[in-house]
Amino acid sequence: MKNKKILRVLIPSVVVLALAIGFIAFGAGRSGSLTPDAARRPDGVPADGVVIIDPNLTALAGELSGTAESKAAAKAALDEINSTRSAAGLGTLSWSNGLEQASSVRAVEAAQVWSHTRPDGSEYWTVNSNLVYGENLAKGYDSASGAFSAWMASPSHKDNILFGDFRTAAIAVHIDPNSGQWYWANEFGY
Repeated sequence: MKNKKILRVLIPSVVVLALAIGFIAFGAGRSGSLTPDAARRPDGVPADGVVIIDPNLTALAGELSGTAESKAAAKAALDEINSTRSAAGLGTLSWSNGLEQASSVRAVEAAQVWSHTRPDGSEYWTVNSNLVYGENLAKGYDSASGAFSAWMASPSHKDNILFGDFRTAAIAVHIDPNSGQWYWANEFGY
């Protein structure tokens, strides 16, 4: 009788431990990293009233290197974000073509400078100050669930995902042609 009780406790514990070890062994092998914090700027147009749209936007967006798989992963990540927002009682985010262009630029730039600061030293939102109000970056994750899980595990990235005022978003994935590493840029707007 005592042995049966021990087995009832021991077997579930072993299963949980095995799942945890499997997650660490297989999940960590494909893990990437996030910027230390997500980025969000104050509402509205900058104090000087000037709207900044980077003149290199189209050219830089054209440098995005990806595959059908990475494009599908970007859309799938937004689906996961919207599912999570719905479950939290928030409105879903609409895909924005303008933010898609901005996220394409930022994914390419993230491969150059791993920061919310752009390679020229300006703030991330200057890619299009009329649209970009928040940003989540990730690198190294080769699936939507990997990037999404990492964002949700980070308080500031999760806060962007669950920020109720955001209404639009887009995600782009740039695959660095030299390293093969995936760079994710998730841009948010109103």
